[in-house]
Amino acid sequence: MIYFYALIANGTKQIPRSFHNAFVKLQEYDVLETQGNIHKLKSDFIIGSVDISQSGKVFLKSFRDTDSADFVLEKGKFYKLKKGDIILAKRGKAKSKGQKGKTKQKANLITLLYAIKPYAIAVLVMKKGCILALELESRGKRGRYLELKLSQKSLKALPKHCVVKVEVASGNIVEVFGVLEDANIDEKIALSTYNRAYDFSPSSNEFALSFGNEVDKAMYPNRADLSHLPFCVIDPIDAKDHDDAIYFDVKSRTLYVAIADVSEYVSFNSELDREAKKRGFSLYFPHKVLPMLPFALSSGICSLKQNELRLAMVWEISLNTKAEVKKSRLFEALIQSHANVSYEEIESFLQNKSVKSTQLPDSVTQWLKAYVPFVKKCRKNRLNVGFDFKNEEIKLKFNKSMEISSWQKNTQSLAHSIIEESMLLANVESAKMLDSGIFRIHPPPQLERIDELRWDLESMGYEVPRTQDIHTLITQIQAQADENDNAKISQNDNQRAIVDGLMIKSLSKATYSSKPLAHFGLGFESYTHFTSPIRRYSDLIVHRILKAILHKDKNLPFLLESCNATTHELNLKEKQIAQIESYFYHLKMLRYAKRLLDKGLRCEILVSRDEGEGVALNVIPQVKITLDRFMPRFSVVEVEIMEVDLLTMSVYAKVLDSQAQDSMLQDLAQKTTQKRTKNHTNATKKKKDKNE
Repeated sequence: MIYFYALIANGTKQIPRSFHNAFVKLQEYDVLETQGNIHKLKSDFIIGSVDISQSGKVFLKSFRDTDSADFVLEKGKFYKLKKGDIILAKRGKAKSKGQKGKTKQKANLITLLYAIKPYAIAVLVMKKGCILALELESRGKRGRYLELKLSQKSLKALPKHCVVKVEVASGNIVEVFGVLEDANIDEKIALSTYNRAYDFSPSSNEFALSFGNEVDKAMYPNRADLSHLPFCVIDPIDAKDHDDAIYFDVKSRTLYVAIADVSEYVSFNSELDREAKKRGFSLYFPHKVLPMLPFALSSGICSLKQNELRLAMVWEISLNTKAEVKKSRLFEALIQSHANVSYEEIESFLQNKSVKSTQLPDSVTQWLKAYVPFVKKCRKNRLNVGFDFKNEEIKLKFNKSMEISSWQKNTQSLAHSIIEESMLLANVESAKMLDSGIFRIHPPPQLERIDELRWDLESMGYEVPRTQDIHTLITQIQAQADENDNAKISQNDNQRAIVDGLMIKSLSKATYSSKPLAHFGLGFESYTHFTSPIRRYSDLIVHRILKAILHKDKNLPFLLESCNATTHELNLKEKQIAQIESYFYHLKMLRYAKRLLDKGLRCEILVSRDEGEGVALNVIPQVKITLDRFMPRFSVVEVEIMEVDLLTMSVYAKVLDSQAQDSMLQDLAQKTTQKRTKNHTNATKKKKDKNE
């Protein structure tokens, strides 16, 4: 549905049959017009997605390309709207914002077109003698109770803390999951809000199986046969869906990046394509994957398995001695991975450690070590204009009861960089071929957010350079954080990760767009996603477009026509995936914290902007915690967890060693004041020198 509404907002020649009812509904509201053979939304009306700020203000992000700014909803019943809902609104009068002279566009809600969350997950609780359905997603805020079309007698027959799936529009219970105390239901809870499908249709599974398990070389006489080249696949140790393989020709300094040719099996608008588009992305839980494509494709005929012939799209990229691209070409090929290994195995090999499990043939080891200096140069070249933010992934392990048995932080290594830099090169070269299509863009941050970041960093005691160049500001602060970590002068030896987290929050989010805009974070003028067509629908579309360009296909305009609408759909689905994965993680981590309470649970937290809250840095990492007192923002304090409430997904703690903490915080405040005074003096002096 998102696809159709984004399509009609900008104008379309054809109305897909599956969206006929939605088209008729818009006609009934008299908001459409026809110009020639183009059906489009009248200029007075807006279709877009809802965004809700932390303060509760409701915004409308228009799907129309010419609407650059968000609209503020000023009239209508907003209380039932949720983030991501698709609505129809009418333009209001632009009103002055105030001091800066800016204006904010207003809009009046007409109707909800599509509920992004048709279902809600609730837990049955007793309140004043009645059984009520408390929505689980309300998370520590004022509880939101759902209206149920079920008698109290029927509700009382269900067990205490029974978790149910409720159709929001009707109030009907459509599924009973179990009780909240059972960790086995967490997966269903996380998936059901967005109605993410578990299984594929029988016909799509049969279609996927029809391709078999092996590639017959004789069927592809026009493809380049690269099966003799020692390609290597490097992935997480538990990966089954292998998208990419690389090989480096040392003599010619030529990198080959081979990507699974999924588009050969999943044609446009086929049943498999519709299944992939409906999902948008593969979804990853710590213990399993819910793929975008049936397993027969994602882990079967498309996956670049060791010693098995596979179809691939290959970038041949020639580098100079500085690791800069001299020339490149894209072509269809047959490849065969000579080794499928994990990041850990590659890292051990690079550090000259003896690892029995490493199955690296000599044909791979010879080029792999020779490629490493080029990887380092590629990374250095990129970071001259782009950024390097530490991303510590938390990997969970579960016991038989689906509760956390242990967790560990996975950090970036040289092995990761080998794949990352190779994929970035292929994505950039792919973007160069596109005038239009699907791009991955990242706008620069707003000045207000950078000013806010400066203030936050100064409050943490950092000497913030007085420069307007964001790259210089960020890299210099990162260098200070690294020094603090190395010298261990901070109470927490992970200052770089904390600083990077603040910086990431100050930046805009990377999104998909049909326009070739720059990617600020990576430092690229144009960028796309090409390297993961098994798990990202965007990459699958890019493959089709690039193939059409290579073959000078007359259907290219047809493929490009729907890209703008598709990007809106992908952006919303990407947010959904992130929210599902995050919800699952936090639910598991809260259960873990509740189990640890009996033994006494202490952890370090970073106090957030809201000085009565913080985020755990260890023991139960990334969990939000409510404090028993206000503490200076961005200070690191030790707390004792007092209560874990699964109903509201809340954790409450008291700050420990208050006298010692107060002493430390006073010292930090004094240092911060001194540095601010010094910075202000230097800035005044520079301004005076400049005036003179």
